[in-house]
Amino acid sequence: MKTFYHPTPEHLSRLDCHWMASYSGGKDSTSLVTWIEWLRRVGWLSVAKPALVLSDTGVEYEILNDITEDMIAVLRSCGWDCTIVKPRINEKLYNRILGIGNTPIHAGATRMRWCTRSTKIDPMKRFRKSAGTVLSLTGVRWGESKMRDGKLKRAGCAAGGECGLPEVDNTTYGPIIDWTTCQVIDWLNGHVSAEVTKPMRDIFSVTQRLVEAYQVRIGEIGFGWEPPKVTAMRFGCIGCPAITAKGNAPASAKKHTHASPVLHEIYAVWEEARLPKNRCHKPGIHKYGGPLRIEARKRLFVVIMDIQRRAGVVLITPEDEAFIRQCWEDKVYPRGWSEADEDSEEPNCVLFDDPSV
Repeated sequence: MKTFYHPTPEHLSRLDCHWMASYSGGKDSTSLVTWIEWLRRVGWLSVAKPALVLSDTGVEYEILNDITEDMIAVLRSCGWDCTIVKPRINEKLYNRILGIGNTPIHAGATRMRWCTRSTKIDPMKRFRKSAGTVLSLTGVRWGESKMRDGKLKRAGCAAGGECGLPEVDNTTYGPIIDWTTCQVIDWLNGHVSAEVTKPMRDIFSVTQRLVEAYQVRIGEIGFGWEPPKVTAMRFGCIGCPAITAKGNAPASAKKHTHASPVLHEIYAVWEEARLPKNRCHKPGIHKYGGPLRIEARKRLFVVIMDIQRRAGVVLITPEDEAFIRQCWEDKVYPRGWSEADEDSEEPNCVLFDDPSV
């Protein structure tokens, strides 16, 4: 058996209390909760009621939703307490951009993504607080990406992540932080010893579908026994603006063969939204431009609704549309901005936000 699967005394001591796992349905958080379930099944861990919380953003790819639903069903049958929460209407991705006027996050942003916090972290954090959770478990890992590693080095787990990472303090724990991408894929594929596979057949039958969805490719071992290069699609919300700053859909998004190619047009909408002419400005204060002007929000809303219609997906519900239109009527802007900033002259600024801002 691969030794990295064995829990250390620290693992077991940290897990022997009231905890709740943050679960997104992605490969890392799925590895986390299924590894814990294996610990339970082989007797390494005695937890009568393990718990997880998932934030349903409402704009995830259907293939991930299907796999997540099946995984939660299996875990619930094993005694897990699985809670699904949703962002408030003012926290949802398309509502914040097209209603409130938040600029789509830049793909190179090095700070916490406002969309991750708004749609995932805050809803799960509220629930954990109401549940009196003592310890929050997260599937964050070193090596998931260079960008993620840089965030972890600077600010720890609170710097970002798809799992809905809580603030860093003594109530946060990432037990698989040292797992490599290859180890994560081996685990999800069930490429482990028979000792592990035998009690986990029902779990691995679901996790193998997740690997297929990511279209993982593992290359040859590099010179000097370097780890093999692992490539996979990037998943996020449908039309995730954090994947690329360009108007053309990235290659990773185009590999989503299960999704309508019409959805690729969303990236052009985000590129348009970032243009200085479509944004409010505070001369001499905000060099790169602020939130979307209301006129731009209205215009881009029409485009998104047309994409939604042609793609046959729901990105904006009737309730969302009512919220967005009310924001326009009430002249709603992100904190620190107002209607007065609509009339400010466009400064001489760059096309996209500086990723270091």
